[in-house]
Amino acid sequence: MISHAVMAVPYAVVALLVTLSQVDRRIELAVRNPGASIWQTTFWVVLPNIRFGVLTAAFLSFVRSWEEIAVTLFVTSVKIVTLPRMIWAGLRDNVDPVIAAISVALILLTLLGMVAKLIVSLRAKA
Repeated sequence: MISHAVMAVPYAVVALLVTLSQVDRRIELAVRNPGASIWQTTFWVVLPNIRFGVLTAAFLSFVRSWEEIAVTLFVTSVKIVTLPRMIWAGLRDNVDPVIAAISVALILLTLLGMVAKLIVSLRAKA
């Protein structure tokens, strides 16, 4: 788990720094001036403004951790079998229909995300 976090942190940091650089600091100061606490400012002002950066960082971290089979093979034990390790073993040893089903599910999930994005962008134009 730590090895995946170490590999994913640089991607998350870059995504969050880009998002934070685009947030106007004056909004935070305007909220703090009437007496809002740091926590109120963070949860009600900063986080909603950087929500897409947080989601992007989470997505990039997930993808980076998902595709790194070498780390998965080195950090898992005999008792712990993760999905990437099972896919790798299934591809190396024999052709398993479960691997094909997982591949189809991932492709459909990707297509669903693309269609959702297209629908959102078309509604925004209308």
